[in-house]
Amino acid sequence: MSNIIVACETLKDELQKAMYLTGCQYPIEWIDSEYHNFPDRLREKLQEKIDSIENIDNILLLFGCCGNALVGIEATTANLIIPKTDDCISMILCKQGQKFERPKETYFLTKGWFESTRSLAAEYERAIELYGLEKTQRIFRIMLKNYKYLMLIDTGAYNVDEYVGKAKEITDVTNLQLIIEKGDVWFIKKLLTGPYDDDFCIIPKNSKVKISHFVHDYFEGSQQVNLF
Repeated sequence: MSNIIVACETLKDELQKAMYLTGCQYPIEWIDSEYHNFPDRLREKLQEKIDSIENIDNILLLFGCCGNALVGIEATTANLIIPKTDDCISMILCKQGQKFERPKETYFLTKGWFESTRSLAAEYERAIELYGLEKTQRIFRIMLKNYKYLMLIDTGAYNVDEYVGKAKEITDVTNLQLIIEKGDVWFIKKLLTGPYDDDFCIIPKNSKVKISHFVHDYFEGSQQVNLF
């Protein structure tokens, strides 16, 4: 069986770590992280990428449901294997075998998000250049008024200490409380190696992704699908 990975650049460091740990050598097609804020555009871009792939049995999509961006995508060229998660945050924060409960009133950051052109950090730097510190403080406090915490996720795929200072710059402006939380790449490793059980949406070739695929108990028990 031949496989290819289609992944969001936001998870580049985490995917590279998982590939190193598993010895996986699948080819990768990257999707720019700027599409994450626009589900319809992300859906279009993913469909274009899927349609362009040739002579592959399985496409491993390193995305969650991502604001329903994956709903409606068609497996035109190969089977699709998708983590059954809301988004990349739940993918790297969830604990194996445990139900994930997303922390409330929390804005999440990783190295990948810091380096995205659409990240909170990038928007902050642009605002400083355009408006100065005082006006930027007012803007960001309004933007983040529904949040209490800024969580920097340490996935082990990069040196988190290099990003603490940047995170503190934002919390100093917004009065959010900085939290550093341990994440993991176990889910990404499982995407690379299987088994493909109830943690994944399995979309056979010529079928479409439905919202029901992302309901964790959609399959009875822990059905495993053998594709290799």
